[in-house]
Amino acid sequence: MEDGGSARFVADGVHAEVAGSGPPVVFTHDALSHSGSWDAQFEALAAGYRVARWDRRGYGRTPRPTGPYSSSADLAAVVRAVSPEPATLVGCSFGGLITLWCALEHPELVGRLVLIGSLVSGLSLSEHFLTRGGRDIPTHDDPVPEQIAYWTETDPWFVAPSNPAARQRLREMLDNSPGNLTPPMELERMSQESALARLGEITVPTLLIVGDLDHPDVHAHAGAIEGGIAGAQRVVLGGCGHLPQLETPAACTTVLREFLDETA
Repeated sequence: MEDGGSARFVADGVHAEVAGSGPPVVFTHDALSHSGSWDAQFEALAAGYRVARWDRRGYGRTPRPTGPYSSSADLAAVVRAVSPEPATLVGCSFGGLITLWCALEHPELVGRLVLIGSLVSGLSLSEHFLTRGGRDIPTHDDPVPEQIAYWTETDPWFVAPSNPAARQRLREMLDNSPGNLTPPMELERMSQESALARLGEITVPTLLIVGDLDHPDVHAHAGAIEGGIAGAQRVVLGGCGHLPQLETPAACTTVLREFLDETA
């Protein structure tokens, strides 16, 4: 891989893309979209940073696994392929949980953390969150169009109804990569420990970003992470739900860039 421009590569079987030069920044997507959700940040930050984004197993360009795997180990492999120095890890939602575990399991690879709408293991989720407020959530066995319609038209927290362009972009991603809807979670080998109980081990600068229209449970998890990591900062972005990077990309990029510059 050469500095400058954009190049695709494969690290331990997962597909990734890298661009720019400078301090490394690695983006990990949520449980429904793929690396395309970082389009705005990837392009904007490549001007001063070496940015990388990757598709988790079964998402986007990365094929479904045929055996057990660890997303935390996959993220570590991407970081090692991108730069020999510690990177800023940026993770959204379930990607934030993966990022937290990578920071705990591979602290030598992490220089800074940015967690967007992240959850943390060890803190329960309410029935309201799990049922999405009692809505009729389609299962993985339901027709793909029904599943896409729910997440892009019905759910009020994942992408806020006030952001139709972001909902359309999510629809395009799911139309093109329907495998995102049926991730191989039964093969995921994630630690069963409580990450919440180990947050005090994280000492790198940490930024938490939450959309003001996201589900209350996500705000509760952000508060728990903020309380567990010394010096962590929390920013609530207005006008967006669970995917600020897709819904309010300019504002999200500005907050991210300011954090990177301040903690350089």
